[in-house]
Amino acid sequence: MRVAIFAAVAAALVSGSAFAQDQDKVAAFYKGKTISLYIGSDVGGGYNAYARTVWRYLPEYIPGKPNVIYLNMPGAGGRKATGYMAAVAARDGSAVGATQPGAIVESVLGDPKNAKYDPLTFGYVGSPESSDQLCLVRKDSPVKKFEDLFTHEVIVGGDSKGSSLSDVSNLLKNVLGAKFKVVNGYKGSHAVVMAIERGELQGMCGYGWSPLMSQAAHLVKENKVTILVQFALKGYPEPTKMGVPMIWKFVKNEDQRRMLELAAAPLTFGRVEFVPGGVPKERLMALRRAFDQTMKDPRYIKDAERQHLGITPASGEEIEEAVRKIFTTPKDLAARTRAALYNEPVKK
Repeated sequence: MRVAIFAAVAAALVSGSAFAQDQDKVAAFYKGKTISLYIGSDVGGGYNAYARTVWRYLPEYIPGKPNVIYLNMPGAGGRKATGYMAAVAARDGSAVGATQPGAIVESVLGDPKNAKYDPLTFGYVGSPESSDQLCLVRKDSPVKKFEDLFTHEVIVGGDSKGSSLSDVSNLLKNVLGAKFKVVNGYKGSHAVVMAIERGELQGMCGYGWSPLMSQAAHLVKENKVTILVQFALKGYPEPTKMGVPMIWKFVKNEDQRRMLELAAAPLTFGRVEFVPGGVPKERLMALRRAFDQTMKDPRYIKDAERQHLGITPASGEEIEEAVRKIFTTPKDLAARTRAALYNEPVKK
């Protein structure tokens, strides 16, 4: 017993000493350095708001307390910034990317030709929000609950292929049989909301709780819409409290579940932050610890709440595991899920 206790204490001392040495090395590297944060969206978007809010506080938790500069690199749904991180950005921990989940899973759930990088090589720092997707309809719609969609058609608005507003509607139509008639061509969620208010559309799918409450909260507060369902691996706090059911309640067989789970998996890392492959392990771990500490910082929480930014973080380790699962998906399942998302025939 004494030998076992001694061995455990000795191991803890060695581990603590190694951690202290790593901290010293990380501090020596970052002291006086500037981290370049490459944001894969425009200045006015939600991805930009999350990235800048997180990094307003995160550097304080990195040993050495580096500075940070923000570099917006919009384009191709985050693929431009993601490709830059993979091919050009520094691999020493001084470059961090903040991109969209679709850019990470493009080669599985999109067009593999568009992804000139391997997401399995990235080091994932964390995500400040695990996203959800909602389906909602006007109060005067004949559909009052999700089950009604199996017998009543609803006209919903979309953007274009690759947009959650189009893809989630197509997915639920093609996998579960929900009677959505998707009208594409709207320029983003704001245009769809306006069309719903005019009565031009009956509803929309693929709209997250956070953007709904930051951009169109009046729809909920003025009781103009009914939220039918949540599409995500796990429920978002606010709509769950309101009694909005999860999509899994309406799954009829294992094949449907597997397809929906694959499509929903990227929502785990809705606002993903990462470093390119090759960053020294102790620096990646330091960034992960700093991210986790930032998520608990009362100043960050207050700042995020002021901007109506949801606080449902995912750790770097959780994102790494989710990405690994996505990229080991059987090819047949991935192909059928892509076809359902984009309303296309399955390619033989």
